[in-house]
Amino acid sequence: MKPHDTNLECLIRETLKEDSEIISIPPSEHTWEKILSTQKPAEDIRKPFYRRLYTPKAVACLIVIVLSVGLFMSNQPAIAINNKIIKTVVDFFSSPETSGVVSVSMSSNPSPTPDMPPPPPDWPLDTEETVMTLDQAQIKASFDFKMPSYLPKGISLDIITVLHGYRVRQYYRSDKNRLIIEQHHVPEGFASSHTFNSSRVKKVKINGIEGTLIIQNNPYTGQNQIHILWCEDSIKFRIETDLSKKAALNIARSIE
Repeated sequence: MKPHDTNLECLIRETLKEDSEIISIPPSEHTWEKILSTQKPAEDIRKPFYRRLYTPKAVACLIVIVLSVGLFMSNQPAIAINNKIIKTVVDFFSSPETSGVVSVSMSSNPSPTPDMPPPPPDWPLDTEETVMTLDQAQIKASFDFKMPSYLPKGISLDIITVLHGYRVRQYYRSDKNRLIIEQHHVPEGFASSHTFNSSRVKKVKINGIEGTLIIQNNPYTGQNQIHILWCEDSIKFRIETDLSKKAALNIARSIE
């Protein structure tokens, strides 16, 4: 070995010796913790594939995929509905609560006992609207209310009510139809408004006086409800019935 190689080797040995003396060796328990921590991911990797996928989030994703593919293949325009279903499924799995349009029905009404009195008349009676006979109503009312001279076959007076002396309602019925005639005495000037949804409106003549006829469709039953409004001699008249438009107009024109 050459002299300069010998000197270099001696210099390297002395340097390594000095470095080894200043290097601190960590405790053995810290070393084992690091070794064990590196083994855990390896165990997860070796876990069966189906066990790694069996989680709530994975199940939710699978349901969303199945619903999305099914709706997309069955009906292309259903993409908007599909998005709502996806959102609903994701919300269901991500939160214990649901939000949006929710309808909850609860009931605890007991069955009526045989000795209970019969229910009141199935008419939309207002508070303080008093049922009485025709003679009593004529005395109680503060004005001379009128009766129709024409009624369709089978229609007859059921009840008559007076409210505070200035409003009289006559309730008629048959096996299939109903009719309400309201007369509201307003000796001074008045203004009123009415709102009808899903309706058609036209002007009509009631004994030479202009009136309004409203045909309102009930979206639940598909049937029309007829309303006729007019004013004569400080009395506001209103007819409400499920009879035909022609029958309702004939009744209105017979009130004189």
